Amino acid sequence: MKNSFILPLLVVVCVMPFESITAAHAKARLMFNDQTQENVVILSYKAGVLTYKLSEKDLNRKLVRAPKLESFYFIQPKIFIEAMALYNGRNYAEAKEKFTECEMAYKSIDTAPNNYSSLAGFYKMECSRRMFDLSSLSQEMEKFLKTGLTRESHIQQLEVNAFWEAVRLKEWDRLDRLAQAWRKRKVTGSQRAQIAYCHGVALENLSKKDPHQLSKALIAYNIAMSADFTASVELVIRATSNTLALYDSDEGVKQAIRFWKTEDENPNSTGYLRLMEANAVVKLYKQAGFDQNFPLKANFVKFQKYAPSAE
Repeated sequence: MKNSFILPLLVVVCVMPFESITAAHAKARLMFNDQTQENVVILSYKAGVLTYKLSEKDLNRKLVRAPKLESFYFIQPKIFIEAMALYNGRNYAEAKEKFTECEMAYKSIDTAPNNYSSLAGFYKMECSRRMFDLSSLSQEMEKFLKTGLTRESHIQQLEVNAFWEAVRLKEWDRLDRLAQAWRKRKVTGSQRAQIAYCHGVALENLSKKDPHQLSKALIAYNIAMSADFTASVELVIRATSNTLALYDSDEGVKQAIRFWKTEDENPNSTGYLRLMEANAVVKLYKQAGFDQNFPLKANFVKFQKYAPSAE
């Protein structure tokens, strides 16, 4: 995450201790239209008006707004830094606790651009999503005030969360239509992986009534595995597991295994080709090192021995 934003998009590190604070005052730097600047303590932000004081001990209150106030940026609080470190380390449960603390502590500025209450609330939802806690994500989305978000990727992620809500509600037909509608939209790698994964789940369920959807589900899961391979690890693991489960239950694959290296083997059959695909998925998963922390099930590992003849 970048540590600076201008209008108010700059962020620097603050060492203010959080442990003793319930409702915290945000530190910020104000830039006025007369070219002067001040480091201040923000008390509140409402309808474009900043209420602030010059220090924690200052008893005087000042109000300022545009055009006198040209721009401002909040100083990154310690609790947010700690939360992001846990988040980037994929310790999502612990990170979510700290994001929740940060969100509540800076509630008085939650309508200000790029404030740390809104940012913490956003990443709290991201923790729920990455832990596949879709019930919590749904509840958090209902309460979230997005006014303070300024980054396009953050705002668009709120839209992408509609895919997760459809998964939670098991609205497979609507999810399929939603994925089709988003096909040409410009999204981040993470968002592309999310959309593909959710679409894969929908197509997998739709294939129970329409077997033709199975191939589409496998394609969607493949996109989910490759679109953000190194960053969206939780999606890669889920998509891999779902993909291998589909191969494992496929009758054509089962037949290809039975006929393996026999005179009945048919390298041109759909089952044989899918068996080769399953082998490639397991091989890539292990080469990437995911198996060290997230081992595959034994019935998935078996695909590794069914390698193409060239190998």
